[in-house]
Amino acid sequence: MKLKTFVKVGSITNLSDARFCAGFGVDLLGFDLNPNSENYIPIDQANEIMGWVAGPMFVAEFGDMNAAEILNLQGENNFPLVQVDQIEVANELKSNNQSIILQVKIESEHDLKKLSEAIASEFAYVIVSCERPQLIPSIEDILATGSESPLIKAYDVELSQLDHIVQVQPFSGIELKGSQEEKPGFKEYDELADILEALEVED
Repeated sequence: MKLKTFVKVGSITNLSDARFCAGFGVDLLGFDLNPNSENYIPIDQANEIMGWVAGPMFVAEFGDMNAAEILNLQGENNFPLVQVDQIEVANELKSNNQSIILQVKIESEHDLKKLSEAIASEFAYVIVSCERPQLIPSIEDILATGSESPLIKAYDVELSQLDHIVQVQPFSGIELKGSQEEKPGFKEYDELADILEALEVED
């Protein structure tokens, strides 16, 4: 299958989600390897899932972990892409020949400065997320100035907004999230399925 835009699905915790997304032609699958995260998955479990899935590129999501911890894990596993939340960590990892996704979480006006700094640097991708709608106009004003990195939208990604998202710059794609299995092998996909089906290119 082929999708109308670039799609990353993060926080994968189970094989059902991974296979479902790969079947739709999702570009990136992310595994949250930060032990302090609610979506944490042990690295051995992530490796097991990856062994059963073909197609997407895999992302190690480390959140706010420090560079030394990440490089130690990467030395043993070597994920193609590494995702972090701090630009200082991102730059240190980049200097160690890691391919980096920087996620910028906009939670206050102070974070807008971080966004300006992030898009002035060159990374594999920059993911922009925001849960405060009143800050979105300021975010989009900043993004309109141009970015050195491809941008992935992780806010306002709703079924009703998809046509607008796919057609309007500056974003190259979107990020969705996986979810927990109710029991092994049993999933209800709901919104994730609806969005991927809406993005599917018709033959």
